[in-house]
Amino acid sequence: MPTVIQGFEVLTKPADTQIESFPVLITIPQAAPGNLRIITFPTEFNAIAISLQIENQDATNAASYRLNSSVDTMVNLPASNFRSFSNMNIVSVTVQPGAAGPTIISGQMAAMPKSKPLVGL
Repeated sequence: MPTVIQGFEVLTKPADTQIESFPVLITIPQAAPGNLRIITFPTEFNAIAISLQIENQDATNAASYRLNSSVDTMVNLPASNFRSFSNMNIVSVTVQPGAAGPTIISGQMAAMPKSKPLVGL
């Protein structure tokens, strides 16, 4: 049974050991407050993230992030800290990097299989 996340039909079972996957590394440079980077994996990589690590390399400022949402509040990521997510279907991540250092996103992507267009959503 497919799941719809942010308008994308997701057929991936993230813990399936048979799926083909590939790694991704994204560096988001330091930015002034209010500058967000939104990564939508199906659009940018034709894939769904099945595991993800968000690493704040700013030694003095917190970064913020949110997964699979454009409206939830951002989650704080303290300076020089990281968060990991595994065995999940992640369609998007929004990141507000710190003002003095980059934020690094690394993850394992599972290619999206072709499916019929969704009608009536």
